[in-house]
Parts: sequence; C-alpha cells; structure tokens
Amino acid sequence: MSQYDFDLFTVGAGSGGVRASRWAAGLGARVAVAEERYLGGTCVNVGCIPKKLFAYAAHFHEDFEDAAGYGWRPGAASFDWKTLLANKDREIARLNGVYERILKGSGGSSRTRIAKSRA
Repeated sequence: MSQYDFDLFTVGAGSGGVRASRWAAGLGARVAVAEERYLGGTCVNVGCIPKKLFAYAAHFHEDFEDAAGYGWRPGAASFDWKTLLANKDREIARLNGVYERILKGSGGSSRTRIAKSRA
C-alpha cells in the first residue's frame, strides 16, 4: 500500500467515523482515519461519558443518606475531586483504547491506518 492509497478517508474517529471505517475495512477497503485528538469523538472524551460519570458522582451523597433507612450505618461521607477526575480520565483512556483496538482489528491491521492529525 503506497502512503496515500486509500479507498476511504474518514475525518474523525467518533462513533460514526469508526463505524464507517470498520464497515468499509470489513468489506476489504483500505481505510485511513484522521483524528486530531482522541479516538471516540465528543461523546466519549468531553460529552456523554464525562457528564454521566459526574452526574453519578453528584447523586451518591443522597444514596448514603437513604441507606440509613435500610439499616446501613455509613460513616461520614467525604468527596475527593482529584480522585473523581483521575477515575474519569482512566475510563476515557480505556474507551479510547477500545476504539483503537476496534479500528485496528477491522479487516486486518493492514487495511486500517490511524493518523493522529488534523484533516
């Protein structure tokens, strides 16, 4: 495969770009994917996933209070913002890796190339 000989060039590795790339590579197309930042797109990196993790974290204090009505005697709850951020970053990195493995496994690694650059 020459440096720029592709059947499909996908701009962005969000859900749609990854799906189109996987589908095309699975049919035998030579695919290139350009993603400037992180695989997974807006939802995984700065949208849906971080929002859900923050929303879950915001509700736990209520669960701790409600637990007493069910016989639990929880200790004093405290919140550590740095821990939440570190765990959010770890989950996003895990999902980025999932997207990368999915792309590289599409139609064999020789069929799909990921360019970490702006298209």
